[in-house]
This record gives sequence, C-alpha cells and structure tokens, in this order.
Amino acid sequence: MTDKHEYVEEVAIPSASSHSGSATNFSDPIVENLRHEMEHETKEQAALDIEMAKARKTEPPSRRWIVLATATLGALFVSLQGSALIVALPDLMQNLNIDFATIIWVLLTYTLAITAIVPLLGFVGDAGLKGIRCRMFNIGFLVFTLGSLLCGISQKKYNGYDLLAYRVVQGLGGALLFSNCFAVVADKFYPYNQVGLASGIINIAFAAGTILGPVIGGATVKASWKWVFFFNLPFGAIGTVAGFWFCHDTVYPHVQYASFSKIVKSFDYTGCITLTTSIALLFVVVVSALFPNGKVSETGSLIGMGVAFGVLFITFIIQEAFVRGGKRFNASKTPFMDFRLFSNWIFNNTVVLGGLAGGVARTNLTFSFIFFFQGPYSKDPLMAGILLIPFGLGIMIAGMPAGKLADTLGFRYLCFAGLALASLATLIMPLVIKPDTNTWVISALLLVNGLGWGLYSSPSASISMLCILPQQRSSSSSIRIMFTMLSQMIAIVICFKVIISGMPPAAVQELFIYGGGIDHQYLDSFMHGWKIVCWITFAITLICCICAWALPVTPVMAHEEPESEVSSVMEVEANNKASA
Repeated sequence: MTDKHEYVEEVAIPSASSHSGSATNFSDPIVENLRHEMEHETKEQAALDIEMAKARKTEPPSRRWIVLATATLGALFVSLQGSALIVALPDLMQNLNIDFATIIWVLLTYTLAITAIVPLLGFVGDAGLKGIRCRMFNIGFLVFTLGSLLCGISQKKYNGYDLLAYRVVQGLGGALLFSNCFAVVADKFYPYNQVGLASGIINIAFAAGTILGPVIGGATVKASWKWVFFFNLPFGAIGTVAGFWFCHDTVYPHVQYASFSKIVKSFDYTGCITLTTSIALLFVVVVSALFPNGKVSETGSLIGMGVAFGVLFITFIIQEAFVRGGKRFNASKTPFMDFRLFSNWIFNNTVVLGGLAGGVARTNLTFSFIFFFQGPYSKDPLMAGILLIPFGLGIMIAGMPAGKLADTLGFRYLCFAGLALASLATLIMPLVIKPDTNTWVISALLLVNGLGWGLYSSPSASISMLCILPQQRSSSSSIRIMFTMLSQMIAIVICFKVIISGMPPAAVQELFIYGGGIDHQYLDSFMHGWKIVCWITFAITLICCICAWALPVTPVMAHEEPESEVSSVMEVEANNKASA
C-alpha cells in the first residue's frame, strides 16, 4: 500500500497544481495536515488516512440519497424542537405548574445539553472506531425520539423538574444526531463532488426547523401541550428505522481500526471534563444572571461559578495546547480537541467565524424581531413566529442552489455576495423600521437577509467539511455545532441586556412569554435598544463578509472526475508493487 508520503507527493500536490493558483490555496492546508501527521501518527492511522482520502465508491448510488434524507429529517426536527417550545411556554407553565425561572431552564436545557456534549461526540466520531459515525447518528435518532416521548408524559406534581431531565435526554439525542450529521453526509457525497449540494439541503432543513418551529408549536398546542413533543414521534420512528437500515459507514477492508479499550486507556479525561464543565458553568452563570433564580443568582454564587469557569477553561487550554498538543502531540494519546484544526485559515473562517460570529448575527435577528413583533407590533408568540417566516424562507430558497453552485463555481464569490446582501439588508433595518412600519416592508427586508445568509451558509458548511482530512470531519462538525449553540446564548445576552434592560422583570416576563404589546412608557427605550442590536448585527455580518473574500475561488474538489483520482492512486500502488 502507498504510504502517506507517496500520497502527498503523487496525489495531493499534483491535483492542486493542475488548476489555477487559487486552487492551491485550498489544497495547501490538506497537504500540510498530511505532512504534519506523517511525523506523528502510527502506520495504522496512516493507512486509514489513505483509505478515507481515496473515498472509493463502494456503495449503491441510491444509498447516499437515503442517508441524506435521513440526515435532513434529523436536522429538521432537532432544530424545530428548539424553537417550537417558545409558543407552548404559557400552556406548559399552567398545565405543569412551572414558574418563570424553571420554564426558562426548560427552554434552554436542551441547548445546553447539545452544546456540552457535542465536543465529546465529535472526538469519538474521529477516533477511528469501525462504523462509529453512522452508529452514533442512528442511536441519536432513537434517543431523541425517546426523549420526546418522555417530555410528553411529564407530570404536574413534579413542577417541571421531570421535564427538565427529559429535555436533557432530548438534547443528548440531538447532540448525537448533530455532531455527526455533516460528517456522515460528507463521507457519502465526497466521491461524487456533491458535498455542497448535500450541505445545502441540510442547511435548508435546519433553517426550516428554526423558523417553522413556532408555527408548528402554535398549531399543536391547540390540541394539547403534549403534542408539541408527540409531534416528533412518527417522524422520529421513521428516521430511526431508516438510519439503522440504510445509514452505515463505509468499511475499508485493508484498514486496522482502533479498539475501544485502547481509546479508553489513552483518552484525554482532563480535556473532556474541563471543557464540558466549563461550558455548563458558563450557561448557568449567564442564564442565572439574566433570569434570577434564588440563591444561584446571588452575586457571590455568580462570582464563584465565574471563577470556576475561568480556572477550568484555562486548564483546558493548557492541557490541549501544551500537555497533549503542540510539540508533545502523540497519535496514540491524542488531545480531546485537536488545536491543529485552528491553524487552518479556511476552517477558522467558516467554522469559528461563520459558526460563532455568524450564528450570533442570525440569532440576533431572530430574537430581536420576536421581541419587536411581540412588543411594538402587539402580536402573540404564534403570530410573531409566522411573521419571521420570510427570513427562514430566504435561507431555504438560496440554500440549495448555493450549495450546488459551490460544487461547480467555488466559494469566495457566493459567500461574499451572500454576506454583502445580508449586511445591506441589516443596515437598512434600523433606518427604516419603526413601530408602525408596514408589514410588507419588514417581510421584504427579512427575506433579503435570509437570501443572503442562505447564499453563505451552504457553501461555508460544505468547505468546512472539505478543507480538512476525512478523519477530522466529526470534530469539525461538532465544533461548528458547539459554536452555533454558544452563539444562541450570546445573542440572548445581547438582546435581553440591550433591548429590554430598561423594563421591570414582570414586564419582561409578560413580553417574552405572552407578547401582545408593550407599555408605551417603555417603547422609546425598547426601540433604542432594538436599533443598537441591529447595528451590532450589521457590524458582525460585515466582518464575516470581509473575511469571506479570503475563501477559495475555485471548487474545493481539486479534480473534476473523482473516479480518476482513485484510479491514479491505484495505478501508483500497482506500479510500486510491480517494481518491488
């Protein structure tokens, strides 16, 4: 078998140089990653790299579309469940005897569970275990469906605390689905140069779930609050069966896969515990500060948890950068989070900046307009969700064609044009929108903004999978999801602290839970804060737009015929064997 050095020299470099100079800009990170790993990894890991890089078409073509449909269904319902609950909050508070502080945790615990768990699942997905990515994805569908069932049978006598636990189960299922969703699809579609198309479809589903959640939640809650959760069950059952039946990782016959016992022995427990705990502490501090909840929200408690977060996070950085990573990197004792990923500019541009900063911008828009529609516009939560549909519709309309175009035209111009369009629409919003602005004007601006983010999201998701090695895709996917979920928390802080900071807690609760208008005495303060959030969102979007110009122009796939690359690699192997 060709070793990794030969693969770099015979395949990676020629494929990069056979096109225009801009193609080389993309391929360099891959080549550098391969060269770096040649110095550290075992022969078994090198063999796995080569087998996965070839991406041989060993499955029926129809199988990948079934996998994509299953992944799309998972993305739709995991994102839908995060937003559908907003409309059902009043019914949950009444029927389960839940107070305001607890209902906020019911809403956010789901996000916390996903954010805290995805880094671990990303590590496991890239650990080299046989068939692990699709297996975790399939189990995720099952756990998410079970969690939905448990949420729907919550009892009033527990005052919502049982629902909190069940939302953690739901979040675990969502994390298992999301952490490997893009990686599973990229593995299947890479040989066909259709990763952009597949990523675009998943992004459409994610956007649809986020925007349609309040609408579906409002429709189902009219029957009973239970149906906000039971609505997931038939689709979850279909996804679970389809996943276990059709979604399986490609098994390479000549690769020696990692063993679970070896991973357990060499696992970076310090990195895992410090990161997971620090994420949980960060959520508790932020939510407790925004929504006071007894002794947990006292100044002393918040300071103590803040200090603990700082110590744990610094420990995590030291552990990953110096103890397990850096010059001490050892393939047999890999760090919990491989910081070498962050040395790749394309990864930082699309995953770190696009996931975190871009996520803050998109969530800022969503939350600020929910507050606007429920406050100055005097709508209830259901109608506020309906009025937000143009934003999600724009992402859906632009998402799939943008992903498909990225596979043939490249990335720079699509991403830049999308973010420029979103920046322009965001810039106009605080200048023209007032409490009495016509609904059609607002809808048009939201639609244009959504079109811009749709043009950006699909190509950026695609290139974030392709700018790294195949065995790093779960880590990339999980880091992207982690940053996206963290961005939601940051956006909540921005919106609550800037838009409604001048309102008393009772008025905030009334606005957030029930909507229906805002007292005239708070209107000027509200609109001033709302415009500031729009300016913050514009600044973030503009920064992302400028950075998008550094993305590659030409398609990520350096070769036009994927099969030819595989053939060339096999010819090199055959020649080497013959000469030997």
